[in-house]
Amino acid sequence: MSSGVKVGDQEFTSAEIQKTVDEILASRKNVDTSGMDLVVGPELLRDQAQFFIVRVLMDKIAKDMFVTVTPADVAARRADVITRLGSESELPAALVGANLAASNFESYLRVLIISERLDENFIKSGVSESDAPKFVEQLVIETASKMGIKVNSKYGKWNADNASIQASDATDGAVTEQP
Repeated sequence: MSSGVKVGDQEFTSAEIQKTVDEILASRKNVDTSGMDLVVGPELLRDQAQFFIVRVLMDKIAKDMFVTVTPADVAARRADVITRLGSESELPAALVGANLAASNFESYLRVLIISERLDENFIKSGVSESDAPKFVEQLVIETASKMGIKVNSKYGKWNADNASIQASDATDGAVTEQP
């Protein structure tokens, strides 16, 4: 397989995933990371590959469930995050602490909004507030199973039972930690 991750008809190359990892590692140089629980090595590659998968799955679910998220929704959520942080200058450290690439931040916010709106829809249909996230998780797992996800062995193995990438013995992918 030439791609790093394939979800349905969308492919993300190993280079695209590595670029995200490199961005995260480079951003760590500019932030005091003491006390942060940072993901490193092959786990960081798996986390980023997982994010690419979840992003596609959540967009598919949103389309199928008629959940709309506009750029204005994402911008408003971004503004909320900045307000909670206190200033825009705090965002880079928050992203590093969350092991997120700045280039994926809006996509991450979009996924969160979709998840929250799906929770709200399940609650409106009579599902308890505490059970709604479990229904969303099951929807992700079912969608993942239907979409035929393929993951390059260097990122691990796809596990459709919990819709995640698990560690694999084949970790031939290079992650260069930058001191």
